[in-house]
Amino acid sequence: MQPTRRVAALLAATFTLSITLPAVALASSTLSISGATASFPLVSLLTQRYAKLNKKVKFKLSQGGTQVGINEVAAGRVSVADVSRDPLPADPAGLVFYPIAKYYLCVVTNKSNPLANLTQAQVEAIFTGKVTEWRGVPGASANGPIDVISRNAAAGTLSNFQTLLIGGKKVSGPKGAPIAEKPSEGLQRQAIEKDPNAIGFLSGYFASQGVNDVGFGGVGCTLANADSGQYAGVARFYEVTKGKAKGAAASFINWIDSSRSAKQIISTQWIALK
Repeated sequence: MQPTRRVAALLAATFTLSITLPAVALASSTLSISGATASFPLVSLLTQRYAKLNKKVKFKLSQGGTQVGINEVAAGRVSVADVSRDPLPADPAGLVFYPIAKYYLCVVTNKSNPLANLTQAQVEAIFTGKVTEWRGVPGASANGPIDVISRNAAAGTLSNFQTLLIGGKKVSGPKGAPIAEKPSEGLQRQAIEKDPNAIGFLSGYFASQGVNDVGFGGVGCTLANADSGQYAGVARFYEVTKGKAKGAAASFINWIDSSRSAKQIISTQWIALK
């Protein structure tokens, strides 16, 4: 999965989303950011670059999942939430979602089971507990039970996986039985790396390391296919504030929107918004 796309233009605002922010003069400040583990690698790179350009701004980053970030920004415990899913009606009132990039989700297996492709029907059957043995999956080289490794309920990637790749159904074991759930993308990937019978889903950044990414409906799960629109599992990352972004938060989000260097970072392993 080698990144290959051009730097994109300004981010677009849709629905309840906002990206037009006032220019502000920055005093010395610290921005606290919490939330999605899927976007943490990207946001880490963006904050590192921004801090070099703006010596008065420091960042305090933490993870925990999209819902953790939503809860913390709504309660005023952090300045910004990293969010890896679209806004939901159940989200606290007054939050403003600023889209910063797109990413893609891959079905992944252990490298010892280099499954090349699954149809949507096959993915749905596996992740809803209807198919539980690898012998029932054409092209699989693993034997024995299928070990589904999912994310916990705080994860935006879980919400998007269910919406985009399994037709809105819930990830579960046979007859709704619980399955293994991990609190971060890193731990989910590690579990799949260690288990020859495992299957799960990861954002493209994490799927490119240590696991086998599976094509979906005959289309490879790659950055190029996601960027071109051929691949179905594409979602957005957001920075979210309580009320309209102000001060250092507004300047940081504006920089992501308008800076060539930010777009260059995004385009390495994610998709810049057009």
